[in-house]
Amino acid sequence: MFSKNGASQYTHTTGFSLQAVTAHIQGFFTSKTGDVSFFYHVPRPYIKPTTNVTRLVFSITPTSGFYAELESSPGPAVGFLHRPFTLNRYSVPRGTTVLACHKSFDEVLTVGYNVALANRLGMNVQASVCLQGYKGDPARRIGIIGNFLQPHQAAKQIMKVIRSEFGTLEGEFGMDSDSPISALAIMNAFHPGEVNRVIEDAVAANIVASPAESSKILYLTGAVREEGLKAARENGMTVVCVGHKTCEEWGVRFLAAEARASFPGLQVHEVYEDEDCHQGARSDKQRRE
Repeated sequence: MFSKNGASQYTHTTGFSLQAVTAHIQGFFTSKTGDVSFFYHVPRPYIKPTTNVTRLVFSITPTSGFYAELESSPGPAVGFLHRPFTLNRYSVPRGTTVLACHKSFDEVLTVGYNVALANRLGMNVQASVCLQGYKGDPARRIGIIGNFLQPHQAAKQIMKVIRSEFGTLEGEFGMDSDSPISALAIMNAFHPGEVNRVIEDAVAANIVASPAESSKILYLTGAVREEGLKAARENGMTVVCVGHKTCEEWGVRFLAAEARASFPGLQVHEVYEDEDCHQGARSDKQRRE
């Protein structure tokens, strides 16, 4: 993982080692065939795993703001990227380790099999169902389905909680329905096939009694897909599309919050800006305004 050859030039201490910080982040993910290397950029010369890091920077992609935050103060930094493919290694400050996760991040920290999000939205996760298998990969988890702990809620009541998690949404459909919502499907795909699988699995798990009760399910996903939306609405489902980038930003915020809780005193930064943006990074508060 890290070579012990070569002494580190850094003496700054925060009390949190490179090994501890990277292990904490890696613990949220499972290894996926064909995924990017978790240790996407390792500094030369190598620094010891026991070296204390001074700051941690999270971003979806490598941007000008990402590079700026990495070098915002002295000492070795750790960066994390969801989509690292355009990383300019020459722009990475000396002594910086850049971590990356693409497939597993999509699976567990966007809209998909996201247990943390399901808990925050009030799902009974203990009695939930994992929707598994997608694009020829039978092991790929693409969703979680379960009843709300508080049954028979109005859609508008649930929307308050969803907006508190995501802010601005790409689309809301079926909010005018008077049907109470008792179940939630958080899905990383939105085609007619996935809509039908949600209904089938919900019935099989007794989340709803029959396909005729599909209107009790709220389908939460990323981007609007017209064919999927048509299938969901034909079955009476309420649909919320948060947007592709918005759900990725949720994952970044989650990781940053967990890091702050686990490493008090460590500088933790979040960067929210477009990859081709050359302006300063937006703060989380600015992004929500």
